[in-house]
Amino acid sequence: MSEQGGDNGDGLELDALRRQSALETLKKQLAAREVPTPQLEGYPLQKARKILSLVGVSPERIRLRLTEHPGERGTVIRQRPAPGRKVDLTDPNQRIELQVADASLMHMLPQIYQRSDLTGRNFVRELMWVMQHVQFQTDEKLDNLERYFDPHECPREFLDYLASWVALTMDAGWPEAKKRSLIKKAVELYHLRGTPRGLRIYLRIFTGVDPLIIENTWPFQGFVVGESCTVGVDSVITHRVNPAHAFVVKIPLPIEEVDNQTILRIHRIIEQEKPVHTDYYLIFAEREEEEVDTALTVGVSSTVGVDTWLSGDDAEGYFDPLAGDGEMEVSSEY
Repeated sequence: MSEQGGDNGDGLELDALRRQSALETLKKQLAAREVPTPQLEGYPLQKARKILSLVGVSPERIRLRLTEHPGERGTVIRQRPAPGRKVDLTDPNQRIELQVADASLMHMLPQIYQRSDLTGRNFVRELMWVMQHVQFQTDEKLDNLERYFDPHECPREFLDYLASWVALTMDAGWPEAKKRSLIKKAVELYHLRGTPRGLRIYLRIFTGVDPLIIENTWPFQGFVVGESCTVGVDSVITHRVNPAHAFVVKIPLPIEEVDNQTILRIHRIIEQEKPVHTDYYLIFAEREEEEVDTALTVGVSSTVGVDTWLSGDDAEGYFDPLAGDGEMEVSSEY
């Protein structure tokens, strides 16, 4: 009996492991983001890179291989996976290999270096291809040098350096897309610095919503200590605020949807962009109250005479709560 019980226990444990494995596999399949590989053969390499970026393939996943081909230099002649095959964007190990046409430099060397050995291999030719790969990457950067001056086209690692050209200091925690948009508008924002419009544009880039800025106002009025408030309990004494030099910034997002780091970054942006002599107050939108269904069902969610009473002239004909010995009388017509 004990052995049979042990076998049953092992079987149940194996079934649990199988279910757990199947569940993990299902989760991976649901989390996978597969996209079909676009047609790249015949396109120049730069255009092929652009097509891959549009479908979500990062430059780190692209592997280049130069191949001697009579076609135009820099044209994609073969791709792996083939067009239409699925690529999982969540798998960092998946790569897209592009074979690019190029001309070998072997014909520039003396004939003795162009000979192959008995196996058909040529060490000098293979070494030259390695050097050509290095040179090709340098040539590609020089041929597309203008990309490094466009915030929306330059590599991710070049963003901070490009921002330094316009004396722009960005928080390291900013998302990449917001960094690019801010660098693009940096010069425009310098002309608007210290104005409500400039602050509004800056906050719109960071938050993704259009903030409301109310000038010459302060949300708090005066109070009498000991009567309408208690210092340290429901009130805090601050410096005197002149409403003529104050403004309120309202972000149209519920504060429950904004994390603490984002709130701190919003404060840094306002402190950086506002005139130094002004005070500000930051508020968020109030969460909309959900409509509550006040309907009731007698006998299900309520009981007449216990937690529910009828009102109006028609109610008198149904029951008399004072009749008898405190018992309720309900009309037979009810």
